[in-house]
Amino acid sequence: MSFEEFLSNLPIGLVGGFFGGMLGIGGSVVSMPLLDFVHGPNQQLYQASSMVANVCSALSGSRKHRGRGTIRTDLIPTMLPLAGAGAVLGAVTSNWIEPAPLRGVFGTFLCITAILECRGALLKRADLDERDEQALRGTRTRCGIVAVSGGLVSGLLGVGGGVLMVPMLRGFVGLGLRQSIATSSVVMLASTTVGAVTKNATLGSIHDSTGSAITLAQSMSLALPLSIGALIGAALGASCSYRMPLRGLKLVFATLIAIAGARMLLQTLHATCAPTLTS
Repeated sequence: MSFEEFLSNLPIGLVGGFFGGMLGIGGSVVSMPLLDFVHGPNQQLYQASSMVANVCSALSGSRKHRGRGTIRTDLIPTMLPLAGAGAVLGAVTSNWIEPAPLRGVFGTFLCITAILECRGALLKRADLDERDEQALRGTRTRCGIVAVSGGLVSGLLGVGGGVLMVPMLRGFVGLGLRQSIATSSVVMLASTTVGAVTKNATLGSIHDSTGSAITLAQSMSLALPLSIGALIGAALGASCSYRMPLRGLKLVFATLIAIAGARMLLQTLHATCAPTLTS
């Protein structure tokens, strides 16, 4: 990779890390579409490199959230290993199933969640959510379900598991938004690490759109500027999440997951229609 290419990829990692740290959802949701826009399609390579950057984003964001005391440390021992196990199961399963239908279901879920979050931010007083910051519905069983689900989605689709865990921690467990973001950032350390190792370890059997094999060297070369940018961006984003009014944070969260959900639905539509059009 040339120095010019390095410099062009650094801000992509920075932007992805910023939103990953701010919202606890993993930077690949942002960085992969940007890579596709700047460099053209190469889904498998971008996924492998972005998953490495996700680890850096989760690590950097978690350190900032820890200083704010919003991480539910009582839930981490339950959620962390289960998220890792879910990611392993997802990565193994991804070799046997077609991901397009799952992307469609997941994309629909994200769009519905975005609508509900946006409605809640616009119709209710934003400070009402603060009363939930110390609340916890049910038992750790719910948190375990959230962790396994987030890890599974991370392994299957190559996205940060937080894009599922944050909405589930809010709606299914009952945490406030900032605690959901902070806790998700820590739990993602397990799912993103497992996903990154698994994806990059199997690159030899994966080819790009031209039929050329994707190498580990290519992935690491791209992952370097993305990871450096993600480390910086996630720290900035995590800090910003505490300076932003809660209503504004909800709207940013809703907007980003709506974009992620719409992108997954479009990918599903393309995967479904492409065979029909070429037949």
